[in-house]
Amino acid sequence: MVKISLVSLHSFVSACRRTVVGHLHLIMSRNFISKLEELRRGDYLVSNNGNYKACFQDDGNLVIYTWKPVWASDTAGSDVNRLCMQADCNLVLYNKDNAPRWHTNSAKGNCTSCRLQLTDEGKLVVYKEGKEIWSSSQNKGMK
Repeated sequence: MVKISLVSLHSFVSACRRTVVGHLHLIMSRNFISKLEELRRGDYLVSNNGNYKACFQDDGNLVIYTWKPVWASDTAGSDVNRLCMQADCNLVLYNKDNAPRWHTNSAKGNCTSCRLQLTDEGKLVVYKEGKEIWSSSQNKGMK
């Protein structure tokens, strides 16, 4: 029989959220998503130093926070429901019909590795094969 302490149980429950259809979805406290991974509304990335959080908000906006917002995709109120790091290194916000609503325009063909990372400086960066190809610090959200 496995014993679970209240602290362990609380930590697990805190790391989960209930989705619209009632399934539990594990929220990872990590600073990146890799090729073919995605974030859903309510998911987030945390910088390694813990000073920044990139939240895919329930209103559809992707926002980087410290104690205040420092960058946003400006997609609040849109019908987007997932953020996908595609195999071609393009980061795309899709709606429920799989129509793209916002993207980084960083498609560079298929690659062996690409990822979106929240850096300790508070930037979202798309890397292809370890080289930066897009950064939130040099790009505004949708206007």
